[in-house]
Amino acid sequence: MGSAAAAIRDKIERGPGDALWTMRDFSALPTPAVAKTLSRLASEKVVSRVRKGVYYRPKVTRFGTTKPDATQVLTAILDGRRVSWKPGGLAGWNALGFTSQVPAVTTIDIERPLRIKLPGRSVRLRVTPTVSSVSAEERAALDALRDLRAVPDTTPAAVIRRVVDLCREGRLNFSSMTRAARREPPRVRALMGLIGTLLGEDTEMLIKLRGSLNSTTSFKLGLAEDFPQAADWGIR
Repeated sequence: MGSAAAAIRDKIERGPGDALWTMRDFSALPTPAVAKTLSRLASEKVVSRVRKGVYYRPKVTRFGTTKPDATQVLTAILDGRRVSWKPGGLAGWNALGFTSQVPAVTTIDIERPLRIKLPGRSVRLRVTPTVSSVSAEERAALDALRDLRAVPDTTPAAVIRRVVDLCREGRLNFSSMTRAARREPPRVRALMGLIGTLLGEDTEMLIKLRGSLNSTTSFKLGLAEDFPQAADWGIR
């Protein structure tokens, strides 16, 4: 117990300030020893207890003592519960170059519904079943296609062109996104079909995408003038 406690204290004190610590950070040590030591360090104010199993070591700056970031706390909780997650919404769109705006509220996509008390109002959870099957960038791109008209400081056509460019650069994998799109709304599958057509992707894959759509359904997305191929996917 003594050596475990010393190892935990040493790791935390040698680690960075403004950092979160959880039980998983000490998985090589006995769980009871970790829990007891973290509790003792909280009593000694080496760390502060944020919630069960999550502790924070603040950093003192000229502006005062730092506080834990709500997004870090939430993702630490998700990791502790082994829930897959990806950053979503405006932050992801910004990182991909769809928009220059930065979010006031961080969106985190998770794979299944979860009852959890969020740490403040600066973070929101959104259930997205395909979180674990695509990369963070691919998930953000699919989010942009789902909310095409809501992406700020751009146009739907500019978003489509950017997705095409990212696929050509290799940052996005068209095949992975297409597989994930099977669980997305029909308009996302139609947009992936348009993107695949612009990329000159495999005909068989495009046939499967087309087969997943209702031939009588149309999607008013303001893309017909920019992409003549859009009509083939019921996109106006």
